[in-house]
Amino acid sequence: MIQFFFSPYKLKPIGNLNAASPATDREGVLLKVQWADGAVGYADLHPWPEFGDISLADQLADLRRGRMSAQVEQCVWLARKDAQLRKDKKSIFDGVDKIKNNYLVTDYKKIQPGFLDEIKKEGFSTLKLKMGHNLQGEAAALSHVAAAGLKIRLDFNALGRWQIFEKFMSNVPLTVRAHIEYVEDPFPFDTNTWQDAQKLVRIAIDSQYDKVPWQTMNHAPFDVIVVKPAKMDVDTAMSRCEKFNLKATITSYMDHPVGVLSALGIAMELKKKYGEMILDAGCFTHRLFQMDVFSAELSNQGPYFMKTKGTGVGFDDLLGALPWQPLKLN
Repeated sequence: MIQFFFSPYKLKPIGNLNAASPATDREGVLLKVQWADGAVGYADLHPWPEFGDISLADQLADLRRGRMSAQVEQCVWLARKDAQLRKDKKSIFDGVDKIKNNYLVTDYKKIQPGFLDEIKKEGFSTLKLKMGHNLQGEAAALSHVAAAGLKIRLDFNALGRWQIFEKFMSNVPLTVRAHIEYVEDPFPFDTNTWQDAQKLVRIAIDSQYDKVPWQTMNHAPFDVIVVKPAKMDVDTAMSRCEKFNLKATITSYMDHPVGVLSALGIAMELKKKYGEMILDAGCFTHRLFQMDVFSAELSNQGPYFMKTKGTGVGFDDLLGALPWQPLKLN
């Protein structure tokens, strides 16, 4: 028998998060999961209805009725890993090498030569840009990033159209295109048009993952799977990477620091297991929000997270001090 407890929180964005979401407070809940053997682990439930997630209220209502959404199932999976580490008095950082993260930019206007020099000095080798605010300005910014010698990741959040994307990419100079590691969700998934897009640039799949006809597909019309442990079955995703000879990037879900470190732990674990198949991670999303007591405990050395205090994903004292409400089944 599993017992659930929850503690609501709000994250306050510093600026726009992406082209689909306004800069308003984000709500989620931390989950404390307790098993019959006494093990206790923590996870973060932070839905993005803009990208097709079931709302927070509905997921909690379903859980009270004894039904788990895919996202809650992932929370339980992550919480169980956290619980095992806590039981063994170990941290997600123990026994694995640190993994590099990309530098995330949500506003292309930040991309100036001095800013890029600073990023390079810190040790970042990859910059990810959220697209769709101003394609002309974003295209100009890419030239600066390429000139700085950084790899580029672009994320369109599936908000574009094939015709616009084709025109955009055709206007990006080949010298700049050579620096693009991949383009994430250029427009809504469609096998044929994604294959056409693949001829222009490497493509990564993220929010469109569930639309892929995995069982009937012979060749993937993309090159990378963006694996989000907060909502995606990780073992299935990795078996698909192996089957279709794809790379994987593990990222957090623009969520609470507990979610950030849950994703980071999986990223380091998978890097140890799969090596070169795992690209730089994308877990620096906590920087998009105002600092709170949890994010204040996160520190980095350039693109690497430093080991946090505590067991499992850390935050032992902070989690212990939270007001936990039992989630009673109806």
